[in-house]
Amino acid sequence: MSQQERTFPHIEGQRGLATVAQLLGAGWTTSSLRHARRTRFQEPMPRVVAPHRGRVDGATALVAAALWAGPRAVLTGGVALGRLGIEVSPQHVATFVIPETGRAREHDRARLIRSTRELEVVRRSGPLVVTGAARAIADAAVHESHRPEDLEHWSIAVLQRGLTTPEVLEQELWLRPRAKVEAVWRGLAGFVDGAWSRPEVALRREVDGDGGFPPLLTNCRLETLEGQLLGTPDGYLEEAGTAIQVHSRAHHQGFDDAGGDLWGRTVEKDSDLVAAGVRVVGVTPWTLYTKPQRFLNRLRQVVALGLESPRPAVRVVRRDAA
Repeated sequence: MSQQERTFPHIEGQRGLATVAQLLGAGWTTSSLRHARRTRFQEPMPRVVAPHRGRVDGATALVAAALWAGPRAVLTGGVALGRLGIEVSPQHVATFVIPETGRAREHDRARLIRSTRELEVVRRSGPLVVTGAARAIADAAVHESHRPEDLEHWSIAVLQRGLTTPEVLEQELWLRPRAKVEAVWRGLAGFVDGAWSRPEVALRREVDGDGGFPPLLTNCRLETLEGQLLGTPDGYLEEAGTAIQVHSRAHHQGFDDAGGDLWGRTVEKDSDLVAAGVRVVGVTPWTLYTKPQRFLNRLRQVVALGLESPRPAVRVVRRDAA
């Protein structure tokens, strides 16, 4: 077979890539492949070949990393969370788990870590195999460098979206060094306590940590005595008839499917609570993270007024009773 007659094989799911072994199996000789790699092909990863010299996009680069990692490798860590639909910051290095009998190695764009445990697989796309969310976030905490607040947020996100359960995540975390996964533990605790976002976790941490407030309910429903929904505040101090709303345009901007203004609807819901006699204290995530004492001082003043006044005529429906 002449060099001109040789064709680059199309292999399903590999985004136009092939390994050197696959090319040799398709009839390429060592010399012809060496010449093509030198003149018109490129290697986005060692011994993984693309039949052009153009740009390799991110999705193709990830497949190249999976081919380099080998057929027993399972994607984990932050990149795996991204594949599962969690919004993560761009990852420069993909982490793969391989069986204990494999060889741990590292490249500029991928690393292989060994494990004695059976590897859970939740998604397959060609050579790219993805592990479950609990394993992925634990590996991200232990083997990668991420900000603690990101790990906390991701742990809440995977639980909120049903990608794992609190029980499964807790079991995974018990297998890891506590100091490495402390941020994930915080996210898990926040979710179990009823906080469904990182700002709400910060809200509970600050209010409970202060020790000077009535019990805080998170994500409960407030209804009229006739059962009409008034709102679902981020926090509610029932004894003081005071609701806390964590307001961020990042999470309440834009429009719904019917063209309604999400930010306007958020403000209107606060007005519904006020009209029912509930005191509402708003706070931004920025204040919770950087100036929590300012928020606590303001909350303390409102709560003091609420404790001296009759409770609003509203019905509290806790999330576990809904």
